[in-house]
Amino acid sequence: MKNLMLTACAVLFSLAAVNAQVNKDINETTTVKKVTKKDTKVETVVVAETETEEGIIEVEGTDEQDQNSDVKVNKKDKVEVVDNSTNIDAENEAKMKAIEAEKQAQLEASIKAEKAKAERERQILLEKKKEMERQLEEQRKKLEHRPKGMAKLKKGDDGN
Repeated sequence: MKNLMLTACAVLFSLAAVNAQVNKDINETTTVKKVTKKDTKVETVVVAETETEEGIIEVEGTDEQDQNSDVKVNKKDKVEVVDNSTNIDAENEAKMKAIEAEKQAQLEASIKAEKAKAERERQILLEKKKEMERQLEEQRKKLEHRPKGMAKLKKGDDGN
C-alpha cells in the first residue's frame, strides 16, 4: 500500500511538471463609425469594428528560473453593422423645393423681361422704318417737284 501511495504521488507530481503554464493576454479594441449622407434622404450606417489580439505565453511547468517561453499571437478582426436606416429629411427637402421655386420664378421673370425688351426694340425699329419711309416720301416729292416752266418728267418705255 505504501508503494501504491508513493507511486500515485509520483504520478501526480510528474503530471504537474508536464502541464505547461499558460498566460493569456487579450486586447480588444472596438471602433464605432457612424456614416451619414444628407440630401433629402438621410442614410445612417453604424458599423462596429472590433480588433481582438490574443497573446498566449506558454512556459514549461518546471521550477526552473529563466525558462524558455513561447508567445503565440492570434489576431481577429470583426466588422458588425449595428444600425442601417434611411430616413427622409423633411426640412432639407422643403428648403430644396423653396430654392427650386425661387429659381423658377427668377427664370420666368427673366423671360418676361427679355420679351419686353424685344418688344421695345421691335417698336423702335418700326418707328425708324416709318421715319425712313416718311423721309423717302419727302425726298421723292422734292425731286418730283419741278420749277415753273420746266416740263414734267416722262416715263420711258421700260417704265422708269
